[in-house]
Amino acid sequence: MMVFMRSILIFFIAVSSSNVKAEAVVLCSLDRPSLSDADGSGYYWDLIRAVFKSEGMNLEYMHAPFARCLRELEFKRIDGAVAVFKTPERSMKFTYPKSRLGYSSYGLVYLKDSTFNTVEDITGQVGIIRGYDFSAWLPPKINLETVNDIPQAIKMLQRGRISFHADDLQDVIFAFKKMDEKPENIVSKTLFTNDLYLPFRKDERGQMLADKFDAGLKKVYENGTLARLIEKYELVSSIVSDFE
Repeated sequence: MMVFMRSILIFFIAVSSSNVKAEAVVLCSLDRPSLSDADGSGYYWDLIRAVFKSEGMNLEYMHAPFARCLRELEFKRIDGAVAVFKTPERSMKFTYPKSRLGYSSYGLVYLKDSTFNTVEDITGQVGIIRGYDFSAWLPPKINLETVNDIPQAIKMLQRGRISFHADDLQDVIFAFKKMDEKPENIVSKTLFTNDLYLPFRKDERGQMLADKFDAGLKKVYENGTLARLIEKYELVSSIVSDFE
């Protein structure tokens, strides 16, 4: 009888354990082709998914405009936002991990027949994705025109509605691939390089997730996942050197 009851107890413990769902991390990102696509694919999503899986957690993603992602994070309706600059103002609102998610070069995209010597010389409207903060390298006098995404900015350039578009040039490369075109009359120029982070909510949970991100990122570097993803997505820049 005791053996039977012990077997039943072990069975129920096993069933209960199998039904325990891993804790979810809810993150938000702008739709960035090949980086954080709206369908949950892309380098950032694959990397973050692997990072939190190594820590026993699942990724739940949502797609929204960049400004909305930051707003949802500020009000703690989500856990984190993908690929964000670290600024003094944002550090007051969010919890940043020690590790960066990546880094990229930023600059201007414009028609080939446009010319400028320095960014201070620029005249005309400059497109910028709504919610982005490029104040570190764009002079305050520049006339900004907010856009929803890179394809919209390219169309506005071609129609003469803006003279330049400021963006992450890696994002521009991937956007052209997704559009399956690279207009011959459009060129780009790098002006600034900065780190990108995965900031979390400003509370105890946010600090816990930041710590898990740091630990998990080291694990995916050590097991080769990071290198495989960088090769898969043909990234121009990567964070492998952070661990070497």
